[in-house]
Amino acid sequence: MKRSFFAALAAGAFLALSAVQVAAQTEADQLKNLKPAKYVFLFIGDGMSLPQRMMAEEFSMKTTGKGLTINAMPQQSYTKSSSANSFITDSAASGTAIACGEKTNNQRLGVAPDGKRKLESVAEVAKKQGRAIGILTSITINHATPGAFYAHNESRDNYYDIGKDLVNSGFDYFGGGGLQGNRNGDNDLYKIAEEKGYTVAYKDEVPKVDLKKADKLFVRGHNGALPNAIDRPEGEWAIADYTKQCIDFLTLKNKPFFVMVEGGNIDHHGHGNDAAANLRETIDFDKAVAVAMDFAKKHPNDTLVVVTGDHETGGMTLGFANTEYSSYIQLLENQKCSGDEFKNKVNRLADSILGPRRMGFPPRRDQDNQDAQAAAPQEEKTIKFDDIKPLITENFGLVFDKFDNRGNAPKGSLTLTRSEQERIEEAFNRQFPDGKRAGIGGGDAITNTVVAIFDNKASIGWTSGAHTALPVDTSAYGVNSNVFSGMYENSDIAKKLKAIVSVPVK
Repeated sequence: MKRSFFAALAAGAFLALSAVQVAAQTEADQLKNLKPAKYVFLFIGDGMSLPQRMMAEEFSMKTTGKGLTINAMPQQSYTKSSSANSFITDSAASGTAIACGEKTNNQRLGVAPDGKRKLESVAEVAKKQGRAIGILTSITINHATPGAFYAHNESRDNYYDIGKDLVNSGFDYFGGGGLQGNRNGDNDLYKIAEEKGYTVAYKDEVPKVDLKKADKLFVRGHNGALPNAIDRPEGEWAIADYTKQCIDFLTLKNKPFFVMVEGGNIDHHGHGNDAAANLRETIDFDKAVAVAMDFAKKHPNDTLVVVTGDHETGGMTLGFANTEYSSYIQLLENQKCSGDEFKNKVNRLADSILGPRRMGFPPRRDQDNQDAQAAAPQEEKTIKFDDIKPLITENFGLVFDKFDNRGNAPKGSLTLTRSEQERIEEAFNRQFPDGKRAGIGGGDAITNTVVAIFDNKASIGWTSGAHTALPVDTSAYGVNSNVFSGMYENSDIAKKLKAIVSVPVK
């Protein structure tokens, strides 16, 4: 019996090893038989995994009757996201793996775990092969994910040095958000970029750039990140507009190209557990992919489009205990601004009632003011819970004071239960104790509570304010898309892309 057991164990091990060898052999064969891909696109949704994609898909189907472009791509696979030193990665390590093909520690950017050995990115390989390069993002252009394609630094937080790597890269197009940590004066990175031959355009200048006259472009809609998609003023460019401009510009060069586009604010709203703002960013990102897909369909024998995420953010769950087996994702359409902007609205309302804040300083108490107050005492102004209710209803559609005799409200409606209303009032009292602004710790209690209750009503839950270890979905379309199949490490994406951009193109 023992012999048969060990024989079976040995046979199983042999079969498992054989399966690994076959998979490795298959991938090696695929990479040996690559076709020339003149135009290569890589899209990275920061913080975007399966929950984010499926929430946006369901919302889009319910509200427009159409799903996402990224979910309709023919090749779909799973990608693991752990870093070299953690099961849960940060954006620097995951960006480095996707860009360079090697795992590194969290916080490292374009370097090995030791923080010293430089790693070569697919963009740098593509440039050596004579390709034009475009790097775009909806957040700051020297943030972790875009930085992984041109920078080499032991810390993702060294923004100025990362910005110097950007202007020294010689890449053809940078677009979207501006530089974080930029300095003024002689060391100004925008000025250095101009000295390096970049046409630098800002805000309203961006759509007016003469692409035929520019050698290299550095265009930005803001000095920081682009506005949240849900808050974006009418007429402002989205990441899809920058993607189209990049394609138009690089096409004029009559060269093969490699383009990386990041949807960075998906991650931001994952950290904030703000489902409506998160899905709007995912849809915005999907529109940028659609621009590349339109281009690919005009050049079907020359184009590869790959879409992935760097990790999941927030631990989003598509379901909530109180909604059980029902889903009400379409309710998210009632949120009219991001949680970020709602915080501003709460503060503006408070300012209109209590008077403007003197940021960072206690109320002024000089002798003249004290004498005036003693001579003419005035009624102390306070903000009340009833003052805040209309603002909540206007921006989220939540209905107050309509629960039944037991304190319940219909599922699938925006009517608050008694307990939900009490939670919001308790948050109000924390933020405005005795009708006054709270000190340190009062914070954004109202916004955080309202967004959480609103998301739960839409059957969305969250488990974290940070990243999780969920695998992400990687999709592909076009030339060589077949190599993006199975389940593999995020570092394998760069290995595949490096092989693809190295195939000579006529």
